[in-house]
Amino acid sequence: MAAITAYAGMAQELTYTQYMERVLADNIALTAEKLNIDIAAAKTEAAKSHNDPTIALTYSSNEDWNKKLGYTIESELSRTFTFGVRRGRIRVAESEQTETATLVEEYMRNFRADATIAYLEQIKYLIKLELAVQKEQNLLTVARGDSLRHLRGDIAKSDRLESKSAAAQAHNSRLAAEAAVKSSAIRLGYFMGNMAQAESIRVTGTLDIGESPLPPDEYVNRAIENRADLQAALGRVDIAEAVRKFNAAQRRTDIGVTIGATYNRGARAEEPAEPSFTTVKAGVAVPLKFSNLNKGARTIDRLAVQQAEQNAEEARLAVHSEVLAAYNEYRYAIMQCDTYNNDILNEMNE
Repeated sequence: MAAITAYAGMAQELTYTQYMERVLADNIALTAEKLNIDIAAAKTEAAKSHNDPTIALTYSSNEDWNKKLGYTIESELSRTFTFGVRRGRIRVAESEQTETATLVEEYMRNFRADATIAYLEQIKYLIKLELAVQKEQNLLTVARGDSLRHLRGDIAKSDRLESKSAAAQAHNSRLAAEAAVKSSAIRLGYFMGNMAQAESIRVTGTLDIGESPLPPDEYVNRAIENRADLQAALGRVDIAEAVRKFNAAQRRTDIGVTIGATYNRGARAEEPAEPSFTTVKAGVAVPLKFSNLNKGARTIDRLAVQQAEQNAEEARLAVHSEVLAAYNEYRYAIMQCDTYNNDILNEMNE
């Protein structure tokens, strides 16, 4: 099939390269999806924060101020120290960031595929429009000829009406083909993120594939190495393992350290006056984690890792299956195209 060019005189002609550049640069959904990468990076940065210390100030005095019985000012600084929790939290965030990048890549791959299919669909509709126009012209010629033959008495009236009806049906088919071209152009405008004069978009190119298909195993191996959805499934195994280690770190014993000072102002109401003094204190608090005796949390983490591994293996099998199915559909579609181009189309033209 010859290259398809713009059908309308005022059409916006687009090559595939020009089209995809505009899709990747201007599509709103794609731009929004890319923000997930920045959000995941910010979450990783937020996971690096340390535990905040706590400061407390307390003032106390006798309720009768006039008696001057003294007052007390207390200050205290405390902080809880954990072991491995921050490192585990960072590891979880980094694993999730990697998964997010993979999911965005998968989204973009699917989006590029959908945009490419929309591009190829308009080429198909333009081809069908050319055929519909040619068919209409041919049947109009036949109908005009049959009208003259009917006037000469060479054919019956029913034959003239039949050819006229066929020409009318061809006209409707051509109108439907024009509508399909415009609808496909609107879809292209959506992918490019700009609906202004989208109906006038016309693409250039052919549906011919200039290379022979590779053996199916080659496509399977490439898919297993490069398919982002499979990489995301493998990344979830890393996330599950990181969460398991993070939860294990949270079950470790924490240490709370406290440093404080108390200033006591002695009473001045009676003699001899009580002296003022300052007390300095420091302490360590160790929680008794009897909750660790419950093995349920450990079991959940272990099973979550096993589940992620099983899901990754299932994703690998799904990729294998999808590639082989697509390969077979592609191979038989080539056979159908060869039959159409070499046999059916020639007979239709005749």
